Amino acid sequence: MHRVFDTPVLFGHRGSSFDHPENTLSSFSACLDMHIQGIELDVQQCKSGELVVIHDFDLKRIARIPKRIDAMTYQDLKHIDVGRGEHIPLFEEVLALGKDMLLYDIELKAEGIQNTGLEMAVWDQLAKTGLQNQALISSFNPVSLLRFKHISKNSIPTALIYSDSPSVPRFLRHGFGRHLVHPTYLKPPVQQFEEARLWNYQRCTWTVDDPEQAASLLAKGAMGIISNNPKELVHLFNA
Repeated sequence: MHRVFDTPVLFGHRGSSFDHPENTLSSFSACLDMHIQGIELDVQQCKSGELVVIHDFDLKRIARIPKRIDAMTYQDLKHIDVGRGEHIPLFEEVLALGKDMLLYDIELKAEGIQNTGLEMAVWDQLAKTGLQNQALISSFNPVSLLRFKHISKNSIPTALIYSDSPSVPRFLRHGFGRHLVHPTYLKPPVQQFEEARLWNYQRCTWTVDDPEQAASLLAKGAMGIISNNPKELVHLFNA
């Protein structure tokens, strides 16, 4: 079995997104304040090439603006209010905030198989900050993961994310992509956690906000728990 985690790790899903706007500096800062060990964040490129931290490929859900991220420059994006006066941060701003005090689960947001430079840009930023040892790279997209593994010479752990959501291609809904990528660990949704038990990988599961459910998953071998409300689970990891 590949080993990434020596002990289970708690990650704030898009920061502490239960009580802060997701993927914002305030959300990540809250995790620091609560001594949460890790944060999960989403990274993609905008039209002008900067790495921005946002989950969706457009602004409809978080800002009610019908525009795609890759159609807007950072100068346009940085002024948009995504809740409580917060704005979309740059990837480098999040790394500057957390420094080596956090473990970063970086989800590469890549829609297709075209090489847009996303993976190289993420690698370059990690190398620039010297935070390679604090980073984990994950994606639903097996091609993006393969590209990052090649660029990084497989020096950073990678995780395949999957789910049986209709938004995921059918052949990737149950972790088949592991045969293509040979990731270091798996990130199944909590509904598919047991299914992944049969495979020889450590598992980091999402999204878990209930302490009893989290305790049960830890007892069943979960090595990572990703939560919108990490403050409710942190006592399970600090015992």
